[in-house]
Amino acid sequence: MEFYTKVWDDVLQDIREKVGPLRYNLWFKNTRLESFNDNCANIVVPNVFTQVWLQENFSNVLREGIGKLINSKDLDIRFSIFKNSCGENVSTTINSLSEKKVEGNKTNLPVNRNLKLEDFVVGTNNRLAYTAALEIIKEKYPTFNPLFIHGPVGVGKTHILQGVWNRIKEEQNINAIYMPAEKWTNEFIYSLQKGKMESFRQKFRNADIFLIDDVHFLSNKQGVQEEFLHTFNALYELSKRIIFASDAHPKMIGQLKENLASRFMSGMITKIDKPDYATRLLILRSKAGKFDVHFPEEVLEFVAERFDDNVREVESALTTLSAHAKFNEKKIDIQLASDVLEEFFLAEGKIIKINEIEAAILNYFNISRSELHSNKKIKSISFPRQICMYLIKTLLNWSYQQIGNYFTSKKHSTVMFAIKKVKEQIDSDKQFKMFIDTMIEKIKKEKK
Repeated sequence: MEFYTKVWDDVLQDIREKVGPLRYNLWFKNTRLESFNDNCANIVVPNVFTQVWLQENFSNVLREGIGKLINSKDLDIRFSIFKNSCGENVSTTINSLSEKKVEGNKTNLPVNRNLKLEDFVVGTNNRLAYTAALEIIKEKYPTFNPLFIHGPVGVGKTHILQGVWNRIKEEQNINAIYMPAEKWTNEFIYSLQKGKMESFRQKFRNADIFLIDDVHFLSNKQGVQEEFLHTFNALYELSKRIIFASDAHPKMIGQLKENLASRFMSGMITKIDKPDYATRLLILRSKAGKFDVHFPEEVLEFVAERFDDNVREVESALTTLSAHAKFNEKKIDIQLASDVLEEFFLAEGKIIKINEIEAAILNYFNISRSELHSNKKIKSISFPRQICMYLIKTLLNWSYQQIGNYFTSKKHSTVMFAIKKVKEQIDSDKQFKMFIDTMIEKIKKEKK
């Protein structure tokens, strides 16, 4: 037991740094590593509520933390509840990556059956995307196909796709496939390695409705993109319904094949923006009704005013507040909300580092750091450099001289000209403005 205690102490120290003291004290403090054998770690938790929350929200954090110490990548995690009055343990298993391998048509589709379209809160930010999704469901041959939904993380894209899948399964006897692009990619690679490409192609090309989430994952994967394009073409030629979701507009997905981007844009493209205050308040009212504690209206208004980034943060705030109220036997009021959610507010101001801005530019434009910092004036190098300068000025507020010094002693006037040029293009080119907004969102998202 001393070995397990030492390992767990090290894991918890790492987790505390990653999730912060508030979440650590709430979800991890009263846990322990019971045993480890056959590449399976058994973690004891105080109750089912904690078990479910850890399983759904922190499984990767736990797997990475334990796996790093014991040098294991394909790790299973088993949760056990503290023994009940009968001396019995209740446990459940998180399947490891090795257990999720795909064979033939036995895919374990990652669909949340609780994500229903009727529970989706419609506001000005998402009405068009929601209405378009309903059209796809109702019409076997909709007036537009495919439907491409894009927007920042946490605004409801996945809810719409999984809601469509759930509605289809309830109302229509057809073959509907939903999965994230990463899972589609893994299945493709597995089938390729095992010589099962024919069954892979038959599976996806026989779909009646094809729902792929996070298609930006295909970026910089040329071979995978080629196979995905063939799948798309096969379905499109048969007039099968197709819905994609992405963090970015097709033109803003870096290193995406031109013909695939063109296919993505051949139907209807709609963006889901961050919810405004009125929509956030509607979402909070809807979510609050599902908790077994009372949320006063002034508390919901307090949360709606302060969380303006995405829906997931709003939901997480409610869950955290509910848990504190239950565990500490307190009524929810403005003071409790302010105290409990202080960590959320502090997280909003995390510092962005220069290397994170630079990495986003290098990854998107597929250039090296030495090229970015060189004196080369060809557009494929100078243009990314100008954008990088603009982002540094916008996100870090460095002086022109600081930016110039960072880029190998570039003159003050050179930096001013670069930033001015980018600003002028933002003002005159809506697509370029969308690209810059997407880059900023991506950089900020990496901080969360």
